[in-house]
Amino acid sequence: MSPPSAVPNFGCTCARLRKLARRLTRIYDPHLAAQAIKVTQYSLLANAARRERTVTEFAAELEMDRSTLSRNLAPLAAQGWVSISIGADPRSRSISVTAAGRRKLKAALPLWRAAQRQVESTLGNAFVGELHREIDHALAALPTERSKGEHA
Repeated sequence: MSPPSAVPNFGCTCARLRKLARRLTRIYDPHLAAQAIKVTQYSLLANAARRERTVTEFAAELEMDRSTLSRNLAPLAAQGWVSISIGADPRSRSISVTAAGRRKLKAALPLWRAAQRQVESTLGNAFVGELHREIDHALAALPTERSKGEHA
């Protein structure tokens, strides 16, 4: 076992990434406000628009708890941007983006692009590209499912 002084003290990686996510959100949300949508909602809507699937499948793709995803989809459904209906199996729910949701995405896309340009301008294109590569590397290296007994 290494002595405590030999262990690097980077601080909590999770806390740093969450702080970064909050700062990025403070860039995207004001841009998207003109369309009355938050970046978290825009992201869900854009991902949902790829294809119809069950809430369970969508939650797995996003690596979210099904109940958390359902709570986050509720405001989108209330706005009429997504439809959540009974799936092929009566116990499942299927999610699809409505025509109103597709119009919202189309209207919000230029605003999202402006926010993305601001991030790239502030951090530099090369850095943003490297950040994406590093995030992809971390996603590939880390386990995709919670181990049994691991807490959320």
